[in-house]
Amino acid sequence: MENNQQSPKTYFRMLGIIHLGLVLGVLLFGLVVTFLIADFQRPNIQSGFADLFVYLVPGFVMIGIIANNVVFRIKLNAINESADIKTKMAVYRESSIIRYMLIQTPAQIALCAIIVTNNINFLVYAGLMVVLLIIKRPTLRLAISDLNLNQQEKSILENQDSTIL
Repeated sequence: MENNQQSPKTYFRMLGIIHLGLVLGVLLFGLVVTFLIADFQRPNIQSGFADLFVYLVPGFVMIGIIANNVVFRIKLNAINESADIKTKMAVYRESSIIRYMLIQTPAQIALCAIIVTNNINFLVYAGLMVVLLIIKRPTLRLAISDLNLNQQEKSILENQDSTIL
């Protein structure tokens, strides 16, 4: 089995690529929905789906915002204080990806609601989630803050020649 070691620079580059892919996925889907699929001249407000989405989409957005914070904190709090930096960074990557998916999913649901109802108002919810996803971009400073690292662990992360995974 190959031993694949990662430096902090490589670690955050890979996590950043995953994050960028999720952001671009929502943005591109939003562009396709807005300019190619939806017919905003004829909104489908009479259907039962339109009434349902008026409540479902904001509900999913609220659940996504709350769940991304709660799940992220639960997973990070489960890390043992005596765990080494490699374990902490592995859990951080897993937690971050789950966090991004919990933010991205309500945005995709809002965009699907636009397809079904032709109601452009749902674009506001998708935009809100994209902004939140962009704010949660993975950085070294954010990881240090989220993980409450001690000075030794901070110096390992800040040293680009060290191995963290």
